[in-house]
Amino acid sequence: MELDNTINDEMMQNVTEITTKRRTVVGPWKNKSEFQKVYQWLFGENYSAATRQQALAEIRIWNLRRSTQCPAAVLATAVIIEVQQKDHPDTIYSAEDLQTLYANAFTRFFNFMSSIMQTHNMRTMYQTAKELGLESFVVDLRHICAHGQVLPPLQVLRNTAEYCIGWLHDYYWVTQLNSMCDVDATRIRRKDKTNFDDNVSALFEIYDAALEGHMKGATNVKALKRHLHGKRFHIVKAYYTENNLTNLQEIFDHIAKKLHSLVKRDVAIKDISDIYIAALLRMRYFFTIFGIEDSAKEMESLITVNQTLFRMLAIYGFLDDLFLAFIEIAENPIADTTKRLASSFWAVQIINGFKAFQKCKQMYKAEMDENTKIKEPPFSYSNLTEISAATRELYIYSGVAMKRTFLFGDHFRRPWVWVFERDFLEERLEVINEYTAPILKNILPLIVPTLKSHEMETFTKLIDCFFNENIKADKLQNNSPTVYTVDDLLKHVKSNDVSAMDLDDDKLTYTSQSKTYGLWSVVEDDDWKSSPLGRVPWEL
Repeated sequence: MELDNTINDEMMQNVTEITTKRRTVVGPWKNKSEFQKVYQWLFGENYSAATRQQALAEIRIWNLRRSTQCPAAVLATAVIIEVQQKDHPDTIYSAEDLQTLYANAFTRFFNFMSSIMQTHNMRTMYQTAKELGLESFVVDLRHICAHGQVLPPLQVLRNTAEYCIGWLHDYYWVTQLNSMCDVDATRIRRKDKTNFDDNVSALFEIYDAALEGHMKGATNVKALKRHLHGKRFHIVKAYYTENNLTNLQEIFDHIAKKLHSLVKRDVAIKDISDIYIAALLRMRYFFTIFGIEDSAKEMESLITVNQTLFRMLAIYGFLDDLFLAFIEIAENPIADTTKRLASSFWAVQIINGFKAFQKCKQMYKAEMDENTKIKEPPFSYSNLTEISAATRELYIYSGVAMKRTFLFGDHFRRPWVWVFERDFLEERLEVINEYTAPILKNILPLIVPTLKSHEMETFTKLIDCFFNENIKADKLQNNSPTVYTVDDLLKHVKSNDVSAMDLDDDKLTYTSQSKTYGLWSVVEDDDWKSSPLGRVPWEL
């Protein structure tokens, strides 16, 4: 029987350990060592009045950090210790003052600890004390301190204070110290954030599978089965059937609108853009698409089904982060070649969309200058699919191939403007490669201060020369042996006189200009903004 009981006890202990779940609680301390430091100040072998004063100061900081979320046991410890710190032989407080301070401290102590056990059921203070493991005399003392006519003797209050501190030490401080461990804050996620991430990721997975089927020629689920297999086919089929869709093309707008509604519903979630971008970057087929610019049919098919998704990303400001993510992949030397090519392709499509909208805005401004009484159609900040007739006309008259271009401007009053500073161009040129070169050539019209047409043409030729691409005989009429480097590109980006570059000469001419102010002269080519404080450009 004794053996059986031992076995049963061991089994129960194991079951308890298995069923006990660890909770992740955000505390006001930076890490476990900070908590341990305060513990040592309060209860360590060498604690003193001075160390306990340090502990109280740290607890006040914790209270400021987390306010009402600071653990009740920590605050209860502080109210008792504060009174004990005032109770010493050289105190300025009288016995009556100390009695009052202890009485207030006990009332607050019990209120703090009662808050731990608050539930929807009413319970007496004695029941609360019993569940907490406190002796019943603490409740009696609390009643006397709160409602009695005469306060208990000072020595009774002192002894009770020692009991409460000892109980807090065993009930809270030691337990926390033994079970606490540091966690990576970046890996702590709210439950609603995790659910949101799962929903977004699932929708993008369906979107990617449907995109693969669409680009391979499928128009419905029956045809899709010839191109997709396994999980990818079944998730598209389930979504298709669940939402009563009639053809495969409808699925793209439907998912984009669902993603749109998720953002509106969970707008309070932090880092929502990161969740969307991370889910999109996990798409598989999406990052196999590139090199179809010369195929009008494929481009029209691709852009048409992705219009709504990219406009949704633009509405919520996710497109900026997505564009930078594409550039980072294209610049990454260890990234997969196919993914780098696809990132370059999609980045160029985004830029082309904003360049097209820029043309519309310029044309609209010109029309407004001529006729200020132009009647404007209704404007909505959440429109995903419709484009106003006036905006459509502007696109057509601007010479934009609407079926092969992302139309981010559904209305000419849309306040979207994409510009890039010269600093951005300089940074990208320092690590330019064959994947980022098409991106850099396409952002030239969006650089501020605005480049002139001949400057953009010269930059384009320089980039082509650097990679030996598209070099025609008429560009190098004298068969110049000049080899251009990234330094050449950077030199002429930093100088505002790009017209000084001549690709038809056998050498690159570059003339620095200076202005004279009495004894002093300023060379305009010196890049002072790149110099740290206390250094001059020519020392770098």
